[in-house]
Amino acid sequence: MYRGILGDCFLIRTTLDDGGAELERSILIDCGVLQNVAAGADLIAKLDPKVVNRIGKKRLSEVEAGPARISAIAKDVLKTVGNRIDLLVITHEHYDHLSGFAFEKGAFLDGAVSIGRLWMAWTENLKDPQAQVLRARFSKGKQALAAAATLAQGDAHPGLRTAAALAAFAGPVAINGLGASGVFGTAEIMQMLKDKAGADSTSYLEPGQVIDLDEFNIKAFVLGPPRDEVLLRKDTPSKGQAKEVYLTRLDAAAAAESTVNAQLSLLANRTDTVLPFSAVYQRPLKEKTRRKKATKSGVRKLYDAPAEKWRRIDSDWTGSIEALALKMDSDTNNTSLALAFELPDGQVLLFPGDAQVGNWLSWNDQTYPPAAKTMSSGKPVTAEDLLRRTTFYKVGHHGSHNATVKALGLERMVDPRLVAAIPVVEAVAAIQGKGRAEPGSGWRMPFEELYKALQEKTKGRIVQGDGNPTVEKRAFRNNPTSAKRPVKIEHSDLFVEMTFDLS
Repeated sequence: MYRGILGDCFLIRTTLDDGGAELERSILIDCGVLQNVAAGADLIAKLDPKVVNRIGKKRLSEVEAGPARISAIAKDVLKTVGNRIDLLVITHEHYDHLSGFAFEKGAFLDGAVSIGRLWMAWTENLKDPQAQVLRARFSKGKQALAAAATLAQGDAHPGLRTAAALAAFAGPVAINGLGASGVFGTAEIMQMLKDKAGADSTSYLEPGQVIDLDEFNIKAFVLGPPRDEVLLRKDTPSKGQAKEVYLTRLDAAAAAESTVNAQLSLLANRTDTVLPFSAVYQRPLKEKTRRKKATKSGVRKLYDAPAEKWRRIDSDWTGSIEALALKMDSDTNNTSLALAFELPDGQVLLFPGDAQVGNWLSWNDQTYPPAAKTMSSGKPVTAEDLLRRTTFYKVGHHGSHNATVKALGLERMVDPRLVAAIPVVEAVAAIQGKGRAEPGSGWRMPFEELYKALQEKTKGRIVQGDGNPTVEKRAFRNNPTSAKRPVKIEHSDLFVEMTFDLS
């Protein structure tokens, strides 16, 4: 696992005996970092002092700028694999899983690098009718979020900050594919990877598929995303206070986009097409504008009086944008390509991408397939069996609250050798969205209750994107996965490497 990023980049290398010689194969799963992450001092300068005090200057000063970090990681990947990626897996269309391919486009896509196979979910197949419908829904919502991100640059309203932070997962605010900095958006990166690999080497995987990777001596089970749209849209648990919410309808996305565009027109003093009244009856509604005028108008004083704030609806429209951003983020995560890799001795490495509740639940709706047998026992394979044999878990969505299912997920991971990897930098997560100005209001990654459960399940054998190498090594040393062949870990500045010895 590559470290120091709020993003995913995992490199699996298998070593085979080829007539006495060692033959290495590589699987790269995603390569990206969340955008708009500044470095140390620059980052601290942009934050509310209360936020800095809560998180701590030391932790914030250690944060490296996202583009610089992912560029270094991408270069290390290519150096390690010798410019040959035998299998490239792209889990879903989010910038924190893809941006490395854009920042190092010259090396990944235009140079001597070759891609043996490219795997994506069925949702990325432009010829698939169901995928086309999903793409149409998302496209409208993305336009609204791009406009909201533009507004957030000049408006400190918490709802807009949340929307802008979540819009960052879709990549830079784009016009014709290119962001303001010339960086490609997610759709363009996906297409460039398809073009690089070629149609014959690109596969769009379906839930329930089982693929023998003989050249790696492993087997891959495709768990999700589901074809069932009810599950595809299910983002949160049904029980308790949380209830499921569903993919924003096309008309709701259009309404949100219209609202944002109206606000953009107001900022540009283009009000003739967006407001029902003549300019003579208009008054500036932006709070900062009113305060600068320092008028003694009784109406203005009454309007801005703190005691009357509850009456005002100036920023109520941002609620729809925030809800849209949250929903689109979750729905994109739920299209994640979720894979289980079975090793020759029956161990399973689980890579669910950022799959959320519906994706996880769907794994139980199919066998893998009915005729499939495990390498070890010869019995038909089910999701429960795969989870029972899981010894490595890539924690979904940076350890967020709704990307690891409890009863039908983590609690089924009963193998005493279980280890976990969380690709997160807590300080970066804590200052996203409202967390830039409101202490404690950022993203809670990893989610505390989930982290406690992982600690218990793994006996502390967890590696994290910003983890302390000394502490992590001690946990693996004090609680080895096995007496004979324990998992070994080694750290560098860029990555932490786990070795599973199957000899």
